[in-house]
Amino acid sequence: MTPNDLHSIGVEFILLCWSAAAMTESPLTMLFVCDEWSPAKGGISVLNRALAVAFAGCGDAVLCLVAQATDAERADAARCGVRLFVADRTPAGPDLHLPVAEIVARRPDVVVGHDRVTGHIGWLYARKFGVAAMVHVVHTAPAEIEPYKDSGEVSARVEAREAYTVDLAGQADVVVGVGPRLTRYATHLLDDGYGGRAVLRLDPGLDPGSLDRARRIPVRANVMVLGRTGDIELKGLDIAAGAVATLPDRPDRPAPLLYVRGAPAEQCEQVRATLVGLTDLARGRVDVRPFSEDGEAVRRDLRRAALLLMPSRAEGFGLAAWEALAVGTPILASAQSGLAELLREQLGTSADSLIVDITDDRDRDIRMWSKAVQRVLDDLPTAFAEVHRLRELLLQRFTWSATVATLGSAIRAQMPDKG
Repeated sequence: MTPNDLHSIGVEFILLCWSAAAMTESPLTMLFVCDEWSPAKGGISVLNRALAVAFAGCGDAVLCLVAQATDAERADAARCGVRLFVADRTPAGPDLHLPVAEIVARRPDVVVGHDRVTGHIGWLYARKFGVAAMVHVVHTAPAEIEPYKDSGEVSARVEAREAYTVDLAGQADVVVGVGPRLTRYATHLLDDGYGGRAVLRLDPGLDPGSLDRARRIPVRANVMVLGRTGDIELKGLDIAAGAVATLPDRPDRPAPLLYVRGAPAEQCEQVRATLVGLTDLARGRVDVRPFSEDGEAVRRDLRRAALLLMPSRAEGFGLAAWEALAVGTPILASAQSGLAELLREQLGTSADSLIVDITDDRDRDIRMWSKAVQRVLDDLPTAFAEVHRLRELLLQRFTWSATVATLGSAIRAQMPDKG
């Protein structure tokens, strides 16, 4: 989701959300709680923004509470029909735990909190500040991702984070898993031996973009990775760098560049040095750029890429690759991702060309990914034509109007007077 995924949804897309069914139901007043509005740092804020905008487009009154916001972000939210609120400040900075008086006075029907980022803030508004219903969205599978983080306290962190999810989900009116992998993980986590809590599977919509236009092949066959760089092993950045480093030189085209978008601004050079040190990739063939709050700039990066890699050793969903598909960029996604499961479920064997295995043996994984990258770059016309064909199929099945209809129905089932 990454970090920047499905960033800017225009008026023409919002209109897609209007339907006769939505118009016959009483509008909801919804409060979304997230750490940021512009999705600069990861998939949670990407999904939060997309859901908020889509619900607003369907006629619901949508409020969004964030830690802080620029004038440009307030204006962007307003254009999308969302009222943006910022947390009250303390001497230590903005604090989402403090109740915002205007939000409480509006008495929203439902609050949506995201995993451990804002799940507990959603709980405060739902259970302490008077909001009627609580939605808890599960974005991560701690037991899958923590072993690849350099924390030194894997078991303790998994135990604490799973306990957090179990506690919040047990008090939520609706529990949501993003995509098939996280829904299965949350269902298993909440199983009490007799079925446990039901978990609603919520598949992200696909931004339609330019449905009838296939992407032009870029003049330089660069390879891109989009997402947080703080956990190099978890996100497989070492695999991506190693795969690009081993690509052979060809007289008919320059060696591909690895373009990484998603590092903290002050750490770009450090990330570059780390990737160079872990692999034989030349310093001039890796370009690390910072987080960007400019959704159009990120989409421009994706449109200039010949290939998007998502070699995560574990990935709950994979909104970065989902966004690349939306703009018609070929992808190679980790088999250890929720997106890979969704693609295989929807496309059958046609998904095979988009998915590469992960074994957690670095040398072996680099060889597999290098071979897969080489296959795509050796026949870019076929890769671009195929991703355009598959995108058309997926756009018919995954719309944000369907996504919000699924979630809205689950919410209304807990609030019969809103049906």
